[in-house]
Amino acid sequence: MKEFIETVLEAKKEFDPTSILLFTQSEELMDDITDMIDDTEIIIFTDHTSLSSFLGNSHVSVQKLKDPPAVGLDVLDQVKNMVLSCAAEGLIDRREKVMMVISTDVQSVACFEMSDIGVVNLKDEVGSRIQLDCLEAAFNLGTKIIKEGKEGLPAGALFIMGDMNNVLNSTTDSVRNPLKGCAEEELNIKDKENWNTIKEFSMLDGALVLDKFGNPVAAGRYVMFGDGTECTVEEGLGGRHLAASYISRKTQALAMVVSSEGVIRIYKNGEKIYEVDII
Repeated sequence: MKEFIETVLEAKKEFDPTSILLFTQSEELMDDITDMIDDTEIIIFTDHTSLSSFLGNSHVSVQKLKDPPAVGLDVLDQVKNMVLSCAAEGLIDRREKVMMVISTDVQSVACFEMSDIGVVNLKDEVGSRIQLDCLEAAFNLGTKIIKEGKEGLPAGALFIMGDMNNVLNSTTDSVRNPLKGCAEEELNIKDKENWNTIKEFSMLDGALVLDKFGNPVAAGRYVMFGDGTECTVEEGLGGRHLAASYISRKTQALAMVVSSEGVIRIYKNGEKIYEVDII
């Protein structure tokens, strides 16, 4: 343990992170790291039940895991989801330098800049189809939907973003469009003050359609199948994913599925290009 802590301290000195993410079940390591490092924000990920000792520490916060630590190298996938979930919740932002400290049955220290990972890293995939900050906002709102659900129950949603005219021609109303007559940019998704309203529209039966600038233009839209356009999704995924695959192949839109099981997937040209399990 002493050698590992020395490794952590040396990595911090060299990289100078703005945030440290600590993934461990060891109370001893939690205590040592938080005592030795008091000039950097620390976020602890654990499913340990005894967390009260950190409540009075202003530079430390704790994220309770819904699943126990993975075994072996599978922990790396779990860590990736933790980092992206933190970004989606606003705990860390795209400008930060992050040091990830892992101590389970695997011990590792990883240093990276947030601008190199996550939804921001889809810049080349997104191109001119939708503004990148709109996609990032939609992803963050999707995380909010997963965390809060609807009336205390798990909830999901389908966002279709960009290529608005072709999308509207390839979908039909499931309900009278509640956004009809809404002024342009009145509910832009980049404005967090609009998220609660957009969240309610997104959970209507059907898809929420946004233009490339992040303005919602229609809610409760059903994707119309049947023209021979092929779409396939992984076994076990349902109607929202089929709709996302189909509409992203038929049009130039991106489609994002927020699953009630806690996973966000993004589709382009009928293929999944991004997936993260929100903690």
